[in-house]
Amino acid sequence: MSYLVYHLIFNLPVLALLLWLNRGRLQDAHWKWIAVLCFVAFMFTTPWDNWAVYQGMWDFDWERVIPVTIEWRGTAWRLPLEEYAFFVIMTINVCLLVNLFLPRRPRIVDTAN
Repeated sequence: MSYLVYHLIFNLPVLALLLWLNRGRLQDAHWKWIAVLCFVAFMFTTPWDNWAVYQGMWDFDWERVIPVTIEWRGTAWRLPLEEYAFFVIMTINVCLLVNLFLPRRPRIVDTAN
């Protein structure tokens, strides 16, 4: 099974379910904070994952993934595109799951005008 197929079978259905369960609960502020957390997760896990692959802690079957190589400061950072997607998908999934357990707050309506 390729990494992309793994996302299609396991991660994206969970994402779709969590989006459905959160319908009517998400406001613009939620999406802004989810975007911030995705950025933080992406920036933290990218160097760590690349270092782990470089150290041989784990590896990918490069025949079954879409490799992305980024040259930075004389070092080639190489991870699958699917791994980058994993960072984002899992962060969104966790945020949506947490949001399900938070108490509902009334939608804020701007009545100034």
